Amino acid sequence: MKTRLTIVALAGALMLSVAGCTDNTAMNAATGAAVGGVIGNQFGSGQGKTAMTVAGAAAGAAVGANATN
Repeated sequence: MKTRLTIVALAGALMLSVAGCTDNTAMNAATGAAVGGVIGNQFGSGQGKTAMTVAGAAAGAAVGANATN
């Protein structure tokens, strides 16, 4: 459990640290999707793990695409 929290915290910190680095919406969306996928993958099991990964990637892409400086 502690490892999951560490990974989620590091992924979240990474996303926040690079969110303001570019005005490129596509780059922000891709970064958000990658980080969201990593975070989502930490939850669920079996088919649920896949669903959480996809949901995390989708949410991350949406947040990244709408990030402003």
